[in-house]
Amino acid sequence: MVAGWDNLLPTWFARLHARYRTPVNSILFVGVVTLAFSLASLIGVEEQEAFQLQDNAATTFYALIYLVLFAIPLVAMKRFGVHAPIWLKVAAVSGLIVSAIATYFSLIPITPVDRLAFAFKILAVVVLANVLGAALYKLRKPAKSTEKR
Repeated sequence: MVAGWDNLLPTWFARLHARYRTPVNSILFVGVVTLAFSLASLIGVEEQEAFQLQDNAATTFYALIYLVLFAIPLVAMKRFGVHAPIWLKVAAVSGLIVSAIATYFSLIPITPVDRLAFAFKILAVVVLANVLGAALYKLRKPAKSTEKR
């Protein structure tokens, strides 16, 4: 919803219910996507593998976000002329390493299944979700500039 308000997604996501003022479209979208990924992970697998696929895919999403978060004090702050203190850089490197390790281990199943197929399924979910996000971003209408030129 907030991404719709900020024109990062189509405005459809920002629409609120007339009576209850809730982001019905955003809630429905998240529900449908979650249901689709949940059902897709059940195809051709047993319960334990299905759960691990969902859990590891979620871990991968979080770990990738944290990789970016922990890279900010190391890379992006210099771009804006801000220098991070050494303790923040050490903490960021530590978080970056832990996030990278979590990403790696989320591709390895703990159940006796085909490891390559498992890793491919996790990667496919992550790639498809990011492609969907990029497509939604491209569909948005750019905000009108209030600045006079």
